[in-house]
Amino acid sequence: MPQVHLDTIPIWDAYKLDTECTLCALEDACEKQFLDIALGGAMMEPDTRIATNERGFCSRHFEQLFGAQNKLSLALMTHTHLKDVMAGLSKESAALLKALDAEQKRNPVARAASGVTKASPFHKQLAASADYVEGRMHSCFICERIENTMDRYIETVCYLYKKDEAFRKAFAESKGLCLKHYPMLLRGAGKHLSGQTQLDFVRTLIELEQKNLERTEHDLEWFTLKFDYRNQSKPWGNSQDSVERTINKLRGACVGDLKIPEE
Repeated sequence: MPQVHLDTIPIWDAYKLDTECTLCALEDACEKQFLDIALGGAMMEPDTRIATNERGFCSRHFEQLFGAQNKLSLALMTHTHLKDVMAGLSKESAALLKALDAEQKRNPVARAASGVTKASPFHKQLAASADYVEGRMHSCFICERIENTMDRYIETVCYLYKKDEAFRKAFAESKGLCLKHYPMLLRGAGKHLSGQTQLDFVRTLIELEQKNLERTEHDLEWFTLKFDYRNQSKPWGNSQDSVERTINKLRGACVGDLKIPEE
């Protein structure tokens, strides 16, 4: 069961916002929190340093950390992460060089005839070394923590829908979700709900998403039609920010300003 007091409050705060995707608002708030943690006092805590040394940061979060203008904290953290990467890479390089040397010592005639097959120890180590480096480069301390927190929030949304009639009403009257978070909530329904509650939730979610995608499409179409001279004198309605709202609806919040729940 969710941590009711810790997790339901930010969910409720997000659903009180006039936003195209409540989960985008929550995710953005999570991201800001973990960026602060990465550069704040928690950076010096052993558990945090071990995690940042092992995981590092993706390019997006390195860019945001660099823009925070706390170069000393970033330099210290990046230095120990680099040393951890170098240590791991050194082990992989040693293993790969050992396999390479063994391959070179094979019978030259046999090697010339067969080449280096995919089943050879050298080829397997080559793939393993490449996978290791790619794995290190695809990990991110902040991304992993956001993902874990969002999983918990999705569980809490399902919990509130099941237990709280007022929340069911707020959920049904919201503007739905972006297409990044929509499937996450569908999967959450399959995992955290059952019986008639699950069926009601999924039906409500489908209808909510369809209705709000149609609203978004209507606003975007009117935005384009406003450039026709025959429509210049007609009101914009809700279409003036429809381009950014549509992009955010399709891909998750990435352009324009978000309304974020206050801490």
